[in-house]
Amino acid sequence: MRRFITLTCATPVLVVIAAVTGTVPATGGLVPAPAASPPLGDEYYTPVELNRGLLTAADLPNGYTALDGDAAGSVNVLDTDACAVSGFSELNGPSAIQTTAVRRVFGHEDGSTLAFQLLAVGPEAVARWVSYTADPPTTCPVVTGEGYTIENTALPLPGLGDGAAGMIRVSRHEHEAPTRRHSATVGWGAVVLTVEETRTTEQNQARFVAMVGSAARQVRRIAAGPSADDLRRGLLTLADLPAGFRIVADDTVESRAVLTEKDCAGAVRQFGDERLAARRTFGKGRATVSVVVAVNPSGYGLIGAMGSRVRDCPEGVAAAPSVATDMFVGGIIYQDEPPVLRGITPYREVISDVRVTVTDGLDLAAADEIRGAALRATWNVYE
Repeated sequence: MRRFITLTCATPVLVVIAAVTGTVPATGGLVPAPAASPPLGDEYYTPVELNRGLLTAADLPNGYTALDGDAAGSVNVLDTDACAVSGFSELNGPSAIQTTAVRRVFGHEDGSTLAFQLLAVGPEAVARWVSYTADPPTTCPVVTGEGYTIENTALPLPGLGDGAAGMIRVSRHEHEAPTRRHSATVGWGAVVLTVEETRTTEQNQARFVAMVGSAARQVRRIAAGPSADDLRRGLLTLADLPAGFRIVADDTVESRAVLTEKDCAGAVRQFGDERLAARRTFGKGRATVSVVVAVNPSGYGLIGAMGSRVRDCPEGVAAAPSVATDMFVGGIIYQDEPPVLRGITPYREVISDVRVTVTDGLDLAAADEIRGAALRATWNVYE
């Protein structure tokens, strides 16, 4: 899914800057060069970050070895159906959905096979996916057909709450020995974790439940959103700025204190929260560049507040130059002395807020290039 273009008029901005600073930035009347779309993959998560939520052989009890056939990328995944003889299916079909998924498979020396899979299904679909495992022990405790009798019973998963479900599936064929499979599904945020152990035994049940708990704790690293280190990857660096700048501060700040805009009455409107945000500030004479990257899904509210201030109470502010991008971005110019250009870029779960003073040889064109660099740097959070 691509973001919408936000268009503002550049001409009044040049007039405002000229009035405040006495100079007109050298833009040549050109529309800014388009900024490439970020590497979205899908709306939620990419294979690179999903893989960070999977366990490795080192995280498992002794006896496990990684097997070939791990899959990463965009795959077709059928709805799991434990009320059918075929059970869980990952074949292409009419009800398949397109999503981002990663998978890791291990074999144990006792002959069982263990598979972990993470799927970025989106927050609206998580409960439905958990129900694929939670419902069959009640809706279809016994399934028959094609010579099979299959029993589906619930498998308790202590400590994982309502957003998790486990199931034991024992299949008996009239001419074959019974087979046992342990299954679990855990939902967190926009992500679903599925764990399956096949060719297993009742003696392995406690081991399986413990590994599901470990896997659920690991996936929280992904579903809970970017870490502080992830946010720092979205900050500008000296390489992104004109020569002569230096770093004057590199710290964290509560996003509630900085992700704000004032209304027409001068009251501060809050769009941050109590979580810490990464911040870096650069200086060159009187010119400063400050960028904050924070987890903040409500960045669009901040953009709306900036637009309302320009539209409804323009004294002291002006619209920022348009940005040629298909992302939904925002900008404003505070007519202080010296003026400050501010740019806002919401990208997935994070927001980037950059402020650039227009002074000491740093004109609006150069400031807007820095604004564009901050937009692109935001994408690094998810690399």
